[in-house]
Amino acid sequence: MSDAATVGEATSPPTPSVWRNADFTRLWTGQTASLFAAQITEFALPLVAVLALAASSAQVGLLTSVVKLPYLLVSLFAGVLVDRVRRKNILVATDLARALVLSVVPVLYWTDQLGISWLYVLGFFAGCGSVLFDVAGQAYLPRLVEREQLTAGNSALGTSQSAATIGGPALGGVLVQWLTAPVAVLAGAVSYLASALTILAIRHKEKREEHTEGASPAGTLREVWSGLRFVFGNEPLRAMTIMASIFNLSFTALEVAFVQFMPRTLGLSAGEIGLVMAALGPGFLVGAAFAGRLPQRFGYGRTMLTTASIANLVMLGISAVHGSGFLAVGTLMLINFLFASFGVANNVTVLSIRQTLTPDSLQGRVAATNRFVAMGIAPVGALLGGFLGGTVGLRGTVLITAIGLSSALLPLALSSLARIRYDLPAPLTADPAPLTPDTKEAPHA
Repeated sequence: MSDAATVGEATSPPTPSVWRNADFTRLWTGQTASLFAAQITEFALPLVAVLALAASSAQVGLLTSVVKLPYLLVSLFAGVLVDRVRRKNILVATDLARALVLSVVPVLYWTDQLGISWLYVLGFFAGCGSVLFDVAGQAYLPRLVEREQLTAGNSALGTSQSAATIGGPALGGVLVQWLTAPVAVLAGAVSYLASALTILAIRHKEKREEHTEGASPAGTLREVWSGLRFVFGNEPLRAMTIMASIFNLSFTALEVAFVQFMPRTLGLSAGEIGLVMAALGPGFLVGAAFAGRLPQRFGYGRTMLTTASIANLVMLGISAVHGSGFLAVGTLMLINFLFASFGVANNVTVLSIRQTLTPDSLQGRVAATNRFVAMGIAPVGALLGGFLGGTVGLRGTVLITAIGLSSALLPLALSSLARIRYDLPAPLTADPAPLTPDTKEAPHA
């Protein structure tokens, strides 16, 4: 049953602001520092390869792939670990580990021992830490805040993610310019250390989960399987995962075509392309700022479906743009702004529902399964975008992949998720089942 008020109650007590929760504030501060560290590192590490080691384009591409590889190799097992041990400990440990790993880069550089192979190894371990931190962070939030505060909490963290996405590379660029690329990596390590110390100050006491499977390899694989079975065996979680899979496949393919479409088909200059891409930044911030309010005004299901529809369908307009004048640039900027705004709002709402539906003992594995699917399908999308671009042309590829984005709406529209109204649903059981009627509507007087 939902925790909603029963029929006959005129009003329900207001939910306290999430910012009154000191532990959430510490988590938000720590995660913000960690997000900025990740963005600085993602910007500076390839520049170390280029500026300090004169690496080739292929080597830089391989470095980027190695850093992302843990999402495929580690995600599912990270979920098991997150569900076995205290999540705060994982957040602190991964921050400290990444700070230590990245601090090795400037030390090796200053002692003339840094080589591209070292960057591959260190980048891979830093990527493993990022996977663990991401999964643990998503699983930890429901332990710190009330169910009714999840959307506000995710919205605040989404704002930090947006700010880091915008400001992190810019800050990294300044640090590289002033201090050199290896020292910029060290700045990221310091930011990870600050994150660890802040999260360490959280006072909430977690109970250690008891697992009958044990820590044997066979037990670990059974726990991985139980997480996969829970996600794909429950209709609402399965719909979210399928939607994410279709979206990431199509969006990655669209990205590959779009970066070529602007200069080669439309003839946009580098400055004009920069303006188009810069429009994403304000969109991220606006979407994250309003995401927490939309479900209370329009209902969770309607918010999910509407925000996803606007974000995905607006991308169909890209293929209709012609020329390189002010109108073309302005149209693409508006499309990017709307996509970012409504896309972030949708992500916050979907994440809040997923956390609410998932029992605490499975939060890590469910988050890991979603990360595995979302990141695992992206390389296939990149290959698809390149193949279509060479066969049907860039404009045709942009249109086809935008249609693919639109098709991601179908799993959501056909699922019980679209019928959730104002009250958050109760957690699912381990038995495969769709949402019950009691969790679909808010029984307001």
